[in-house]
Amino acid sequence: MLRALAPFAARAVGQKCSVARRRARGGVARANVFDALEQRLAAAAARDDEDARRSERAYLDWPPEDERTVFRATSAVNGDVRVVAFGPFRSLRFNDVEQGLSYVVDEDGDARGARADDGALPYEYLRVMTAVSIGLSSWRGVDLVREGGRLLYIGLGAGAAPAFAQRKFPMCDVRVVEIDPMVVDVVREHHGLDMDVVRAFSDDGSRGDGRLRVVLADCATTMRTCAPKSLDVIFMDAFDGDGEIPAHLVEDDFLRACAEALTDGGSLVLNMFNGVRGSPARDAVATFARTLARVIGPVCSFPVMESPVNVVLSATKREQGERDRPSREDIARAAALVGEQSGFEWSPKRLVEGAFWVEVDDKKGGDMKEVVAGAPGILGKFRGRNGTIMPREFLVTLDDE
Repeated sequence: MLRALAPFAARAVGQKCSVARRRARGGVARANVFDALEQRLAAAAARDDEDARRSERAYLDWPPEDERTVFRATSAVNGDVRVVAFGPFRSLRFNDVEQGLSYVVDEDGDARGARADDGALPYEYLRVMTAVSIGLSSWRGVDLVREGGRLLYIGLGAGAAPAFAQRKFPMCDVRVVEIDPMVVDVVREHHGLDMDVVRAFSDDGSRGDGRLRVVLADCATTMRTCAPKSLDVIFMDAFDGDGEIPAHLVEDDFLRACAEALTDGGSLVLNMFNGVRGSPARDAVATFARTLARVIGPVCSFPVMESPVNVVLSATKREQGERDRPSREDIARAAALVGEQSGFEWSPKRLVEGAFWVEVDDKKGGDMKEVVAGAPGILGKFRGRNGTIMPREFLVTLDDE
């Protein structure tokens, strides 16, 4: 179990994921909270073996000695780019920082010819981001299943999230903006993802054709050229070769461009590294939440229960003065409905039941206060009573090799 938790904790203390995998067998937890968590993960696996074998939990269970490198080259954008395989899982890494994970089928001996399983979404935080997007969209009346919508992903990674969205919502126009041509080539050839590469983001009437399109360009430039009020959801999961969000993606100019491109009620959904109370990582979450609220609109936070080193934020574009906000129960019901209609193998409802509305108090040094989104009840009382702060018990001390 410690081997499974170590890569998450390693990110929190600034260690490389690949190193953590090798060292995790000697990991020593600071508090004995792992038994209950392990039982919960085992129960989840027993409920749905098919999904479990394609999940992040299954990936982390592969022995480190089974690691094999199937591609390695130097990118002018991201430095050392490597694809590492553990059985059917493919991990995309920049300078040993893991940037994406996919599950492949029909692989041959040299890893070429593999086909991505676009029904698999291994990372738990990507599942949370997906659940958030469908819950918020459905609550405001956007029918992604029958009528479609426009979804834009900033950063390709291994392509698992946009491929999953395109499969589950074939009526949607799903596009990705990726700056590094090497990443596009690697994901196509070694992760087996079928996609069309285009040079611009425009409404070309392609909605509903089931094709995933990648815009090979800088996302800041692309966002400035998007038509106003043309996107229902923008996903941001972009990290550079050092594992940091590129600085220009957290600036007001870029976020204002996102706000302009979003439809009224549309949302920017993003992943951030989390931290314990008072840590630089947690302070960065509070700072960015404050910026999102000021530039785009009301902010929600969502815990990633099985990986507290991640936290998901959403910022929803609202007309000035509009106060209508969904409750936890509203978001959960909406996400559950879409999950059932689209045949999800995992529960999006469960992943959004811990939603909070974020209030940042500038008078108190930018403290981030998370309040229950809705009337007090079972969800309000028991789901995430400490907010999305990463528990200190998830800090793991790793022995030296």
